[in-house]
Amino acid sequence: MFRYGCFQFFDHFLTRKLFFKWTRKRRTNFYEKLEKQLRQNGEGKLTPVERVTSISTHDFFKKYVKKGIPVIIEGGAKNWDCVNDWSLNYFKEKHGDDKIVFMESEGYLKGYEESTLGEVLDDIRGGKGKYYRFYPLLKNHPEHLLDFDYKWLRKQRRRFSLGEAFHVFISGKGGFTPIHNASAENIFTQVYGEKKWVLYPVEATCVVDPSPANSFYRSAPVRVNDRDFNPFEKNFEDYPLFKYINGYSVHLKPGDILYNPPYMWHSVKNPTDSIGVGYRFFTPFQTFCSKPLYFFLDLFAYNPPIWKTWRNYDDVNLLHMMELGMLDELKKKRNLEKINRTVNP
Repeated sequence: MFRYGCFQFFDHFLTRKLFFKWTRKRRTNFYEKLEKQLRQNGEGKLTPVERVTSISTHDFFKKYVKKGIPVIIEGGAKNWDCVNDWSLNYFKEKHGDDKIVFMESEGYLKGYEESTLGEVLDDIRGGKGKYYRFYPLLKNHPEHLLDFDYKWLRKQRRRFSLGEAFHVFISGKGGFTPIHNASAENIFTQVYGEKKWVLYPVEATCVVDPSPANSFYRSAPVRVNDRDFNPFEKNFEDYPLFKYINGYSVHLKPGDILYNPPYMWHSVKNPTDSIGVGYRFFTPFQTFCSKPLYFFLDLFAYNPPIWKTWRNYDDVNLLHMMELGMLDELKKKRNLEKINRTVNP
């Protein structure tokens, strides 16, 4: 919607607090009309993401990537070594001594804790619900590239793609990530355990109504009762407009591969202990053509700026520390001049 896009544009450059004061009446009018329209269209539905058992690269691009539609390749990675070998015990034995900077998915703005991978895995196995996101496994242990069908992954990239990163997500039962989105393409492999997703298209942004993106991602703000909208609990009483938007549901099991397009809103919940890997890369030209406003705004993110995001994208916890202004604190604590990773192998 053009009007809402204008709100987002000026919120980004003038700050929401200031521009909201100038446009309060117009925004109220906008949301009154939006709610009326949504109610007329009826309640939204969550449609299971289409599942295929095999697909050619040509059809993958034509039917899903170019249209920005998610798809699950059921069992697409069932023969990969990561699916056959990885587990919580596997990582404990292999890399349990790795020193990490650990940031929870919920409440990470409160700060970080220093730990070892083994200690976090013990907490997960002990039922404490820990969720270690963005473990930069291949940055520190590149030999694990052999655990994937890397040639297949590379074939799924668009032309003129930039960069790549393997982000490992290790969660205990009940681990949860609130609604957010980002500009990278994501080919996500479920390695161990199960994972559930809820996806909303970028057209639902006016309902999500994210705060201006100062960094590399956008998130749904907390607006009511110190809780953000949770699509798994469907707290529509606090966030009624979400009741009227359509989305997708996803349930991944070991060996399943999910394609998650750029800027698609998503929330994730782990019904079991879980390990998954996101293979991410950037497609600037195509992303700009399909979502010009949000790509343009991302270019003017400043905390950290886009060039630092792309340079350090294989270690997102490092980017979170930049966002929170905590790198200087950690450098002093470790008596280092520079920190370029959050894991010491």
